[in-house]
Amino acid sequence: REVQFVHNSANFLILLSQKKLSIPSTVSHVLKYIPELQKKVEGLIQKKEVLLSRICKPGDFVDEKMQSKSNIGSSLSTFSASRLNESEVVIQLCTLKALNPLFNIMLILEKDGLRLINLSSFESYGGRVFYILHLKVIE
Repeated sequence: REVQFVHNSANFLILLSQKKLSIPSTVSHVLKYIPELQKKVEGLIQKKEVLLSRICKPGDFVDEKMQSKSNIGSSLSTFSASRLNESEVVIQLCTLKALNPLFNIMLILEKDGLRLINLSSFESYGGRVFYILHLKVIE
């Protein structure tokens, strides 16, 4: 879909920039543009593969602990990730409510090609917040 959109946009821009193109000229422009599109598609496929390789195998479990400093002193944030299938992952995050890292985490995940499907959170005693993020690789 994205490739089709880019292709249609390029044709439209070519037509606008050069007003009346002959059929051979249009074909020539398209033939030059197709390899560029193929390179972009290959790049997107490679990016998808990298993202999928970062996500562990289905059922595997990744557990990390991060030490961070805040005005309150030191706090311990913990997260785990579980791969559900070829394109989905669940991330569980436990951190202090005062840190509120969710916005920054979402920006990073979206930049890395992951889209949020579902999010739930709850707060426990002592100002700890638990987030559960269900994410899908953007195709």
